[in-house]
Amino acid sequence: MRRKLEQPFLKALPVLFALMKQGYEAYFVGGSVRDHIMGRTIGDIDIATSARPEQVQALFEKVIPIGIEHGTVVVQYKGDSYEVTTYRVDGDYNDFRHPDEVTYVATIEEDLSRRDFTMNAMAMDFNGEIIDPYNGQDAIHNSIIETVGEAPVRFQEDPLRMMRALRFSSQLGFTISEMTLNAIIESAYLLEKIAVERIAIEFDKLVKGENIHSSFALLIESTLVYYLPVFKNIPSLTKVINKLPFQPLKGIEEAIAIFVLSKPEVVVSTFTTEWKCSNKVKKEAEQLVNIYMKRHFKPFKWIVYQLGEDHLDSYQRLLSIIDNEDVSLEVLKENFQDLPIHSKRELALSGNDLKSWFPNCKPGPWLKTYMNQIEEDVVLGNVQNDKEAIEMWVKKWKQHEES
Repeated sequence: MRRKLEQPFLKALPVLFALMKQGYEAYFVGGSVRDHIMGRTIGDIDIATSARPEQVQALFEKVIPIGIEHGTVVVQYKGDSYEVTTYRVDGDYNDFRHPDEVTYVATIEEDLSRRDFTMNAMAMDFNGEIIDPYNGQDAIHNSIIETVGEAPVRFQEDPLRMMRALRFSSQLGFTISEMTLNAIIESAYLLEKIAVERIAIEFDKLVKGENIHSSFALLIESTLVYYLPVFKNIPSLTKVINKLPFQPLKGIEEAIAIFVLSKPEVVVSTFTTEWKCSNKVKKEAEQLVNIYMKRHFKPFKWIVYQLGEDHLDSYQRLLSIIDNEDVSLEVLKENFQDLPIHSKRELALSGNDLKSWFPNCKPGPWLKTYMNQIEEDVVLGNVQNDKEAIEMWVKKWKQHEES
């Protein structure tokens, strides 16, 4: 079957042609072909070729030899990067991630035999002709996720493929075939062999999927949830998955906030430490938890201000999922835009101004206390964001404190 090529395949064609001009075969492979067939947005373009890595390196000016021991190099061409991998089959996977050795093979069909799922085991040539030895197009048409070859073997090679199956189910809305799901259940314990960081990447992608709710149910049915960080030590957390009406999230930081707020005995640092999350994820999850906890004790304007424009959607989802509150994101955005200031940087004074108003007071914690109070009063409209107005306002406090 032939399909019309679109961007970004058209941008990558010169890389294929450069290989073919030297007598090598070259095809587009993997997720880009799948997404092209499905009409989805195409991400990274991967290329498989009969050329050896050193032959690929000789053809292009800018080549990064990342993964060269497994036949992969990155070709940089006109500002874009393409993973180019020599046709290969894999040996044993004793580290549950990389093959101990690879064997270069002669045909694209042999290369496709090592792929994880049939929907990813397709190639496409420069004319848009699809090479599909494992009926990946049928799997896409039937919305089925199934492994290439025997599922237990695929999962033994790299147990992360089990999480990938659930992630694809969440992103694509596909059903995992009965045979593949049974193999996941039997092999779930192997997930503990995988680096936490790799699991976290798949979990982050899973929670962003349109079908997160059904994929969370699959986490339980497959028993994979009992081999995930935190969940394996606190099995009662799985009740949260069953109880809450999950919807697509911004990322793992929102998921952490939801689980922490639903199980108060669990704290953000437990998740971020065990999942080995970045400081950015930890900070954002803590911010969401803290603001959510204060929502009944602080004025609405202050809550919106503290969230900042970038986190309004996260807060709206938390209210919807945890409290079943139908709060409009547009209303939150309107309230944010109507605030007199949108960050502390917009205050009409600085700490130096404050010190100059009280020259007899030594610098100390009072400066931070006053600045925080001024910020809140300006946001709530108690005082105009004007230096003179604020000065009069603050001096009234001082007089009241001293009287």
